[in-house]
Amino acid sequence: MQEDGTAARQGSMALPAIGLTILSGLLYVLGYAASKSLVTDHGLSPLQVTFLRCGVILLAGLVAASWPGSRMSWHRLLRPQRAWEQRTAAAALVASNALAVLAYTLLSVTAASALGFTAPLLLALLGGLFLRERVSLGRWLGTSVGFAGMLLIVKPGGEASLPGIAAAFAGALTYAVYQILIRRLRDVATTRDTVMQVALVGVVLLAVPVAADWRPVSLLAAGLVVVVTLVQTAALASIAAALHRGEASRLAPWQFSGLLWAMALDALVLHVIPGAGSLIGALLVIGGGALAQTLKAPERRRV
Repeated sequence: MQEDGTAARQGSMALPAIGLTILSGLLYVLGYAASKSLVTDHGLSPLQVTFLRCGVILLAGLVAASWPGSRMSWHRLLRPQRAWEQRTAAAALVASNALAVLAYTLLSVTAASALGFTAPLLLALLGGLFLRERVSLGRWLGTSVGFAGMLLIVKPGGEASLPGIAAAFAGALTYAVYQILIRRLRDVATTRDTVMQVALVGVVLLAVPVAADWRPVSLLAAGLVVVVTLVQTAALASIAAALHRGEASRLAPWQFSGLLWAMALDALVLHVIPGAGSLIGALLVIGGGALAQTLKAPERRRV
């Protein structure tokens, strides 16, 4: 009976978790596209973009913490539960963000997205290894099918920038590590805690290197930084909330949906109509996510 109740609770949380994962994919695509503009059009460095985002979030959080009746707390910010784990997760995301901005700068948006979406495969693997989630055959097949669909959509093999490729893969790995740690911390850290720890750790880690290579920030660039911060903070909150509701390995295939948003953005902004291969890839992405939900791991026998 207890197992039935647990299964029912997991089922009731599955759809919201999937929806939040898909939303985070849309927001991340929009945020990183705007971040690329800050580097290529406004002359900022990838580290500076990440530092400014963290600074805006931290400033807003500190103001909120000082407001009477606010749910923000200085104590939770400065002395969080399992502080080392929370701050290690935050450092992983800060590194992932900086690497992703660098990758988007060195590669085309579609190629950077393609390489960055190796994170779901890494997440499925790490979820089984470190969270002891039972990664069923369906989840492996779903993730693999989604990955194959991603390759059909973006065809990344023609990219020649090895530093860009390395940055994209490293960003994917650190993002997968972040999600694993957040899943482990789901009982002690809220989404708000996660956002604020990332902001605090980002400011502390990046202050010195950014100050050493500070580049002027125009009024237009400052406004775009605020927009990027709002969009990517919403993406971060969405994926953190999803991981509070669902297993990391089960949600992994749905993260490929970000490529569908990238295709739609290309069609709307650049008027690039996807070909047959891309459309087949889109179907594989959707099918992979569905497959991961339908084929479950076999029940373990009781001894």
